[in-house]
Amino acid sequence: MTPYSVYIIGHSCGLSDRVLLNEIFEHKNCRKIEIFYHIKKDGNDNFKEITQEISRHFKPHNKNVMRRRIVEKNEKNIIPQNAIT
Repeated sequence: MTPYSVYIIGHSCGLSDRVLLNEIFEHKNCRKIEIFYHIKKDGNDNFKEITQEISRHFKPHNKNVMRRRIVEKNEKNIIPQNAIT
């Protein structure tokens, strides 16, 4: 199987998809997990929340694998939000 990267765009990574996401994130061919996030109205972003949700999909003995795979926060990965009027 070919190595792959995971790009999280607009997905909360909540527990409803736990089995599927665990298999994807912990698979030996998964090379990186890159998170695209948005800025909230108060100026904060949701990068940390998504990272915490992703961490719940890794088994406790694989937390080091998780830390190596999640790409550091990158300002180029901000998803712009359109205001609905």
